[in-house]
Amino acid sequence: MKIGMIGAGLSGIIAARELVRQGHVVELIEKSRSVGGRLATRRIGDGRADHGAVYFTVRGEELEREVQSWMSADWVRVWYADPYPRYVATDGMNGLAKHLAEDLTVQLNERVENVQVEEDGTVTVKTDVTTRSYDRVVMTAPLPQSFELLGSLVDQIKPALLRLVYAPTFVGLFKCAGDVQIGEDGILDHDLTSGLLKVINNRQKGISETSLISAYMEEAWSEAWYERPEAETLAEIERLVREEVGDLDIQSRQLKRWRYAQAKDVWHEPFYQVSHHPIYLAGDIFLESDDPSGRTRFESAYLSGLRVAEAVQESIEG
Repeated sequence: MKIGMIGAGLSGIIAARELVRQGHVVELIEKSRSVGGRLATRRIGDGRADHGAVYFTVRGEELEREVQSWMSADWVRVWYADPYPRYVATDGMNGLAKHLAEDLTVQLNERVENVQVEEDGTVTVKTDVTTRSYDRVVMTAPLPQSFELLGSLVDQIKPALLRLVYAPTFVGLFKCAGDVQIGEDGILDHDLTSGLLKVINNRQKGISETSLISAYMEEAWSEAWYERPEAETLAEIERLVREEVGDLDIQSRQLKRWRYAQAKDVWHEPFYQVSHHPIYLAGDIFLESDDPSGRTRFESAYLSGLRVAEAVQESIEG
C-alpha cells in the first residue's frame, strides 16, 4: 500500500517508521525545510538553541524501551532529574527528529493545499508542487490546519473535535557573552516573573558551545501579545528575562512565534478516522484514554503515531 503522511513532526515520523516496517511505501509531506515540527533547534553563531520542545519525560513502557535504544545510539541523554528524568537530544531536539527520519522518504518545502477522496477510494493530495495519490493518508498537522485542507469532509467530523483549540507561545532567543548561569541545571520554571513560563540556557543544557537563552512565554501572555509588532514583543520578553535573571550582555536576539503550541483541551483517543474514509488524524492532541497526564506532550505524540499506524495496518489487513 502507498501511504501519505501530511506533517513530519514526531507523530508522523513514528507512524511512518512503523508502516515502513510493515512493508508499505510511505511518503511524508512537510511544508517546512526540516522534519521535526516542534522538535525544533536553531543554529545561532557557534551555538544551538532549542525553541520548541524543551525536554521530554517517559511514563510508559513503550517509549521507555525506545528511549533506551536512543540512548545507546547517543541520540538522547538525561539532562537532569527532578524527580524523574528529563531527556534531551544530544545535538538539539531537531537532531533526534532527523535521526528518526533518516531512512524515510520526505518531501520538504511542499505545502499541501487540498485533500479529497476519489470515487475509487484513493486519496488525492494536492500540493503547491504536484498532486499525489495514496491508499491511506495520515494527517498530523495541528487540527485547524488539517481541517482547512479537508474541505467539505470537515462536515463528517464530530463537532466536539472541531471545537478543540490551541494556544500560541512566543520564544525569545538571546545570544549572550560570557558564562551565563541560569539556575543549577540551566532551567528556571517555577515562581517566575509574570509572563515567563521557562528560561533555559542551552549551554548548560549541553547542546550549545555558547550561552544561548531560550525564554518561553506563558499562554495568556502570548495570546495578549500575539498581534503586537515583533520588535516590541521581543523587547518586552528581553525586559522580563532581565528582571528574572539579572543583567545580561546580549549580543543578538530573535523571536519564534508558535501559533499552535499547546492544545487547551485534548481528545481522549490516540487518533481519529474521518468517518469511513481512509483518512486519519493524529498528533499530540490525541491522548490514550488512560493517559496519566491529561495533556499534550512528547509521549502523547509518540503514542499517537504508533496507534494510528496500527489502525492503518488493521484497515489494510481487513
